[in-house]
Amino acid sequence: MGTGTRGARLLLVAAALALSACAPVAVQRQAQQLERQAGKEPTIVVMPLDVELAELTAGGIEEPQAEWTEAALRNMRAALEVEARNYKVKLVDYQPQRGSPEDQATSLELVKLHRAVGASVMLHHYIQQYRLPSKGEKFDWSLGPEVAAIARSQGADYALFLYVRDNYASAGRVAVIVVAALMGAGVSGGAQVGFASLVDLRTGDIVWFNRLVRAAGDLRTPEAAAETVKVLVSDSLK
Repeated sequence: MGTGTRGARLLLVAAALALSACAPVAVQRQAQQLERQAGKEPTIVVMPLDVELAELTAGGIEEPQAEWTEAALRNMRAALEVEARNYKVKLVDYQPQRGSPEDQATSLELVKLHRAVGASVMLHHYIQQYRLPSKGEKFDWSLGPEVAAIARSQGADYALFLYVRDNYASAGRVAVIVVAALMGAGVSGGAQVGFASLVDLRTGDIVWFNRLVRAAGDLRTPEAAAETVKVLVSDSLK
């Protein structure tokens, strides 16, 4: 796991601890609904899902599980399609071969930028003591004009970015939790932490943002993954 991933993960963990206490409204908006031209469904490009599943060892170390992650990616993409049909929007997958080499590189860098910006939103918007004076209560975040690279190559109106880290307690971790509970101590098990952003490709603005912080959920099965996706994104597709 790279330094950037570790940094974002630590920030999200800190946010999760704080959010669990204050529980603010999850969904934030710059626009109340998607712009829809007469007779035309908005086109939303699904950017490569920034998702990783891991097993939590007895000692609390996260060990990434490639097979679980691949299952989660399949399950989440299928669930996204169901939500799109329900809300009458058109989802298209990001096509990495489209566009100039420069646009291709910029588009993939924007997935990493979203990870960093989303972690900042979790910290500076949802946690009162870390609010930025320049923003205050207003939700005013952007990925910048570089999103034009996605618009040029993908022919979409909006881009959907998802970041999720999901871990599950191993048998050894469960044993530790039980023993700790018997001794009157608390030890954490698995957690599902992440966020989703809908970005206007004309401006770069994050027009809709939602966060996910909970101990429940399982992306490894289609049914449970569908529930997670509904929690994360359905309100963004209005």
